Amino acid sequence: MWVENMGYRLYGFMIGDEIHFDISNRRLYRLAGSHTDKSIAFASIYFNETMLRLFLFLLENGRTNPVTKEELFEKIWEAHNLSPSTQRLWQVLHNLNNKLSLLGLPDDFIRNIKGRGYIINYPDVIPVYYRMSELPAHSVKKEEKTDTLSE
Repeated sequence: MWVENMGYRLYGFMIGDEIHFDISNRRLYRLAGSHTDKSIAFASIYFNETMLRLFLFLLENGRTNPVTKEELFEKIWEAHNLSPSTQRLWQVLHNLNNKLSLLGLPDDFIRNIKGRGYIINYPDVIPVYYRMSELPAHSVKKEEKTDTLSE
């Protein structure tokens, strides 16, 4: 990715105004604050390895074009020595969409376009990057451990 060559790395994504996806901590959270009554609501969900890889891959590759089932099988399952199946893909996507709806995202946040693949069906998804040179020294080791998730 060109951004990494420039010293930046993907931290996660902003989804709408209140939902944050933190890749290295495997966490999707909603932080809603009201400017008028000074209250804050917080909700968080965590992902298992396969669900995390699937969600991240779709956010990176499925925001503008559909991602085929075959591509998901290859990148999410086969690349990690797992056996893919249509049933397994459906199960992980179903569970993922259920988790996303708990945070207030639409039921069809990840949508299947028949015969074409899966797409992120939400207009307000923005990647968030950080500058590698600004990481504290103790964070560099943590970064090396989580680096394999985005490969």
